[in-house]
Order: sequence, then C-alpha cells, then structure tokens
Amino acid sequence: MPRRGDNIYKRKDGRWEGRVRTQTSGVEKGRYKSLYGKTYKEVKRKVDSYKQTKTEPENGCGMDMREAAEIWLKEGKKRWKPTTYRMYAQVVNKYVVPGLGDKKIDKIDNRLLEKFYLQLDGGKDTVLSGNYRFYICAFVRRIMIYIQKKYGYELSIPLASGSLSRQKKIELPGEQALAGLEKYLLENKGEDTCLGIAIALYTGIRIGELCALTWEDIDLEEGVIHIRRNIQRVKAADGRKKTEVVILTPKTSDSVREIPIPPVLSLWLQESGRTKSGYVISGVKNGWTDPRTLQYRFRRILEKCGIEYFNFHMLRHAFATRCVSMGFDVKSLSEILGHSNVKITMSLYVHPTIQQKKQLMDKFIPYAVLDCPMAN
Repeated sequence: MPRRGDNIYKRKDGRWEGRVRTQTSGVEKGRYKSLYGKTYKEVKRKVDSYKQTKTEPENGCGMDMREAAEIWLKEGKKRWKPTTYRMYAQVVNKYVVPGLGDKKIDKIDNRLLEKFYLQLDGGKDTVLSGNYRFYICAFVRRIMIYIQKKYGYELSIPLASGSLSRQKKIELPGEQALAGLEKYLLENKGEDTCLGIAIALYTGIRIGELCALTWEDIDLEEGVIHIRRNIQRVKAADGRKKTEVVILTPKTSDSVREIPIPPVLSLWLQESGRTKSGYVISGVKNGWTDPRTLQYRFRRILEKCGIEYFNFHMLRHAFATRCVSMGFDVKSLSEILGHSNVKITMSLYVHPTIQQKKQLMDKFIPYAVLDCPMAN
C-alpha cells in the first residue's frame, strides 16, 4: 500500500516506484512518469526533487519492457477470455520478456525491434516462421501503445519496417491443385472429413470453426451456416499438460456470423445431413475432432492426390481470392470471413493472381486513344 499522499509503492520485484505528474494543466494534464529506487526514502527524494525542479524531459520514462508487459497482461486479464490471456501470456513470457525485458520502452525503436525480429529463435529443433516472428513483434507494439495511452508517455512506437514488412509472400495453391482436391472430395463425399474440407473451401471458415460446427448449425431451409463456436488448442491452465483443447465462442462479435450456403455445397449438405446430428466432422473420443487431427488428415489427402502440401488455412485465402475474382464486394466478403474491417480482408486474404492482373491490363486504354492504331 502507498503511504498516504506520496503515491509511492513497493513493487513485486522489490524495487520502489514513485508516480509523479509531468503536467498539471493544459491538454497534457494528467500525464505521469515513474521514478524508481531501492528504498522508499530514495524514491521519496527523487519525487520531491522532481516536483521542485522538473528538470527532466516530459517524455522521460524509467519503465522497462518487463514491467510494461506485466502491466499489460494484468490489465488485459480483466477483460480477455482465459484462453486468450494464456495465449498472450505464453508469447510475451516466452519471447518478448526474454528478448526485450531489460530494455527501457522509450528506447525501443525501429532498429531495436528489427534486431529483435531477426534474433527470434524457437529453441531446439524449432524454426519460427517470418509470419510468427512478425506476430510476436506485434505484441511489443501493442504493449507500448497501451502504456502510452495509460500513462501518457510520449513513446516512439516502432513501425513494422525493414525485415518485419518483408514477410514471406503467401503462395496460394494453384487452380489445378484445387481442382484435383475438389475431384477427390467429390469422389469421397461420404466421408465427413471430405465434407468438412469442402465446407472450408467453399465458405472460407476457419479450421477451429469447422471443427466446432454441428449439424444444428446448418440451416438448409434458410440456406445459411451459423458460426457460433470455435475449437482451439491452447496452453493448459492446470500445468499438468502442455496444451488442451477448448470449445468457446469466437473471440470477436464479428466472428459470430451467418454464411449463405453456395449452391455447389447445398446439395452435398442435403444428401449428407438429412438424418445426422452432432458434429459435422465427428471424433472417436470426444465427439468432435481436434484441429491438429484435421490438419493431419488434410495432409494425407493431399498426399493421396499428389498435391504439394499447403496449410489448411490456405483454403481460406483461396476462397477469399476466388470471391474477389468473381466480383464479390469487399464489405460482404469481409463479413462472410468474420473480419472486423475490410482492411484485414484486403491486406491479408486477397491475393490477385497473374491471370487476374493480365485481364485487368488487357482493359488498359492508351492515353491518346484517337491517335493510337490499337484503338481502331
């Protein structure tokens, strides 16, 4: 507990922290900074000295990334789902704190974040992909943005520049590969795994949403699929095992949605689901199928088809790209995919093919139309 009126606390790490207001009037009113020391008296002297002189710059900050991450996680725990908190805490404690924990947050800039990005290591026999390292670095930015808003620090939030922005280009499966996959699925449409993969290919739902999908979620009369749940593998809460599978509502309200069933899928569902109940993709042990198991089955199917392996999530990317090529408006596509805004859809899920680019270039009209022989 702080001593009355001092705003000085003893922290969990044994240090003392004093909070002082950096501005007492104007638009910057309410901004604070932290002063640290080994004892209460030491911090009290610093606080008194600062109040008298205010010689330090207003954007000064003694907080390091370890403390900032601790505050961010503690505050987030109050509003996040337990599974979300465990996932975030795992990333922060495994990568962010070990790599940047001792760095003052007002010293973390583009150069330092890029160095951190390049040095990220998954440990023994593990290689972190560029996208996952980018994902880790996004936590650094989120923590800094939160601390800046909470305490009013004037931080230079690092941008996703350099190597961070040069992520590996997503390579979608080709039309020939997708056609081969569709052919196999139709030839084996009596298998629930094949039906599930077809649903993902024709609606773009996430693998966790597919594994949680039940026949009760499919309304053939209205012609819609209701997305109400999601299955995830997360860090175990009890510590007795590394991970556990949980079924919960989607993380955002936008992910709870209705997806119209395309005609190509409607007849298939009618034939398969007339007398069925329970999960669309059934499991032996729990009734449902673990996303990890479905990934394994998907790999085996690609091998049988002689198709080069691609991740199950690429079906979602392929669906989005195909929809754009067919003339879907981006707002509708964004809602079908369950995105919170169209920017996510366009920047992450839409990948124009070379054929689409050629078709667009064929429409190019010369500037001097009347003088150009090609225009006649």
